Amino acid sequence: MHDPSTSPNDAGGAGGTPQADAALQAALCERLWDSGLDMSEVSLRVAQGRVTLEGAIGTAADRDAVEACVRGCAGVSEIVNRIRVAPDRTGG
Repeated sequence: MHDPSTSPNDAGGAGGTPQADAALQAALCERLWDSGLDMSEVSLRVAQGRVTLEGAIGTAADRDAVEACVRGCAGVSEIVNRIRVAPDRTGG
């Protein structure tokens, strides 16, 4: 779930410093882990408080639950949800 391509050089604007983004990403990862949702094929990136979700998940309800979980975290200014529903995914 952690996206190593998130750069510490993502400049901070509107209160989003690289350190704040890293802390927010860590908090989101912990929150999503605790949710019990299958995030094995979903990644997230944080830049200036903007959270981008990408990947695949089994149901539309799970897709919505991931977004709701992220939305409920302090520091999130925007969510870009690019998670696709793929109930028959085979890990690719």
